[in-house]
Amino acid sequence: MVKQQGRQKKSSSRERILDVAVPLFASQGYGNTGLREIAKAADVNLAMINYFFGSKKALLKEILDIFFSGYLEVARRELNNEDEFAVQIQNFIHSAIKYFSSCRDYLLVTINELPHDAPEIIEYKAGWGRQMNDILGRYLSDHGRSQMFSTMPPVAFCSLLTSMMASRFLFTPLMQQVQPGVITDDSVQDYAEMICSVFLHGISENQEESNQNQ
Repeated sequence: MVKQQGRQKKSSSRERILDVAVPLFASQGYGNTGLREIAKAADVNLAMINYFFGSKKALLKEILDIFFSGYLEVARRELNNEDEFAVQIQNFIHSAIKYFSSCRDYLLVTINELPHDAPEIIEYKAGWGRQMNDILGRYLSDHGRSQMFSTMPPVAFCSLLTSMMASRFLFTPLMQQVQPGVITDDSVQDYAEMICSVFLHGISENQEESNQNQ
């Protein structure tokens, strides 16, 4: 019984460290957040962080692993080549934006934290990016890459779509200042629909359809 309690305590300590580190990195930046600050906020000693993660960079890598593994799971699940191209892209966008919304701080850390003095972190993120690139590359190849994406390599496709989906969460504080109340939890679904429409049909085509319907 004592051993079981010890394992639970270790597990909860590790989770507390992550629960504290992610929002701190997201709000004030990786470079501005120290391990001592994380340890104090998580109510653990510094040695405990070193025990579980080894270093600050290793802690960042763990955060990247958690986010990217979930994102790739969404891609594998939705881009399965069983439905029409547009349907699967729409399903992917809706699921990805829902995932981003559920782990916004992880998203912010993943996108914003690219320490230029830490090439191993850049390469680490690139390794995950190659996995997503492989998934999209196979998917686009199986679908003949469609006329719209015939000249777009998978890496550009992935970067463009991810940037569009993530922009809402990156710019939320600014958008709320520009137009208070425009960003709400209920608007996530509407945002996904907008991204689907723009990404699949373009702005000019949407405008033409709107004019025809008037």
